[in-house]
Amino acid sequence: MQSEQEILQRRLAQFLVGDVFKTISSDDVLSLKDGVWTHKGLPLSQGQTTILKREAGTLVKTSLYPVLLSELRYHARLGLEKAETEADIISSKLLAYFVDVIESKVKKIADI
Repeated sequence: MQSEQEILQRRLAQFLVGDVFKTISSDDVLSLKDGVWTHKGLPLSQGQTTILKREAGTLVKTSLYPVLLSELRYHARLGLEKAETEADIISSKLLAYFVDVIESKVKKIADI
């Protein structure tokens, strides 16, 4: 049974990860601005964009990709279940969040 303090700590950690720490989003990785994809603020050529799209599509279709995503989500969930401090909770939540960022970005690139 969780104590009231533990419940409050978990809620606080969820709030901090979700609202206070404005971490990167999928829009921060390979940004699309005015129809041009950019990497680290520099525009990508049409050839580079075509290659990224092809590689993203291939990656999504591999057997390895869903296994890696699943494995990372498992470790994030396991870390959250074993969390003893706010830092443990935050790191587990961040891992899950970054897996979602990667998954959504790869899907978005594959669909361009």
